[in-house]
Amino acid sequence: MMAALLATGLGSVTLVGGVAYLSVNYKVDSLRRQQAAEHFHTYMTAYLAEYGDWQTAIATESFDRFVRRQEGERPAGRELPSEMLERMPPRINNQARYAPPPGEGVYVPREGGGPPPDPTLPAARRSSGTPPPDGGFPPADYRDAPPDPTLASPRHLARDGYGPPPEAAREPGMDGDRPPPPRRDSPPPFRFILTDAGYRVLLGGGQFRYGEPLPENLRGSARAIVVKNQTVAYMSSEGTLAPTPQEQKYLDALYNSLLWGIAAAAGLATLLGVLLSRGLSRSLSGLTRAVKRMQKGELRQEVPVQGKDEVAALATAFNAMSAQLAQSHEELNTSHATILEQAEQLRELSIRDALTQLHNRRHFDEQANTLFNQAVRHKRPLALVICDIDHFKKINDTYSHATGDTVLRHVGNILRNHMRLSDLVARYGGEEFVIAFPETAGPQAAALCDKLRTLIADFPWHEVHPDLKVTMSMGVYADIAAGSAETMLQKADALLYRAKETGRNRVCFA
Repeated sequence: MMAALLATGLGSVTLVGGVAYLSVNYKVDSLRRQQAAEHFHTYMTAYLAEYGDWQTAIATESFDRFVRRQEGERPAGRELPSEMLERMPPRINNQARYAPPPGEGVYVPREGGGPPPDPTLPAARRSSGTPPPDGGFPPADYRDAPPDPTLASPRHLARDGYGPPPEAAREPGMDGDRPPPPRRDSPPPFRFILTDAGYRVLLGGGQFRYGEPLPENLRGSARAIVVKNQTVAYMSSEGTLAPTPQEQKYLDALYNSLLWGIAAAAGLATLLGVLLSRGLSRSLSGLTRAVKRMQKGELRQEVPVQGKDEVAALATAFNAMSAQLAQSHEELNTSHATILEQAEQLRELSIRDALTQLHNRRHFDEQANTLFNQAVRHKRPLALVICDIDHFKKINDTYSHATGDTVLRHVGNILRNHMRLSDLVARYGGEEFVIAFPETAGPQAAALCDKLRTLIADFPWHEVHPDLKVTMSMGVYADIAAGSAETMLQKADALLYRAKETGRNRVCFA
């Protein structure tokens, strides 16, 4: 999470810096473009106003010399017109001076070399081969040089390897009194498109040839040059404006400040992110450890609460939740234990006789069937016994039903206390009791029953009533071939009746 927050912060800083950088570039470029276009429009208007039309102006005086001548003193806070020339393509007049008029094709150098004839000069001067008034020499083969603002003047021709210009043609500033314009092989600082009043190109700005019509989509944005209330030309600016050295220093300083600001903001965001992540990580780590301990069963947890922020609120809520959950869990465990205990009590009540606390008939039948199936499966012995208190009805009638209930309780205690853990004894109904002896053959079961019979007969019944005597008859059956536990009980019941018929207080088995 903290990595995502930190990445978001750094991304925001980078985005703001990038937008600021693009905004500064766009704004500065727009201002310089507007300023350069305004300079060009102002001086081109004056240029055409002085000479009347483009052909006459370019044949008489180059636009560069005209601008320098008009420069005069620098107004306070404004750049000189000659500095404005640094923003323009070098010697833009050469494009028009040496470009062919519309419909005449491309000029070819005259035999023996020399510049092509100037279409704006008189025929005598065009045929004489004399250099143009400004002394410019075009390249040796003008067919290879596009009519572009980057065509060189004498100074640039000399620099680019076309031979030194005549000394008479050297212009002011060639000896280092002002920075030279950009080289011919470098992009011009700015490109201007100039057309006549009929939208035929005079300066192509590197995009159009001399004399071709300006496309319709550019005519709407072209700015009119008006002389004596008459539109004599149109101008349009295209391309990218390159800064002057002074402007470049200012822009470099601005960009450096912007980069330093971005770096400082990124560093601050990183520092704050690290500090915040440590604090959050410490608090969240404590919460995480507490949650893991709760997952292992340690529900009562408490984490330290620091401050009043969202994490502190979360820790407070967690502590309250942990305490409540632990208390609820303890109450649930207590309730669960109570329910289990009550369920066990209900189960015991459902399988035990309330008077004797022995198992009841339903439980005995279920367990007897299970013991029988195990004995058959493993071929082990099993003995089932039915017992009956002798003359129990007489005891109730003679000594009261309360005495009869006491007799039943004592008989149940004797049977329960003298049974093995594997044996099963239950009150079958009334004064009848049943016993199951697993892993016990008939003779051994009969011996155990005879011992129980003796214990019952020898019990001090006179403590219950002075004249009370209690005996018990038992029938024992131990043959699993009978087929079921129910059948074995029926066989044992028949043996019980035999014991009663033969005198009671005895054990009969088969």
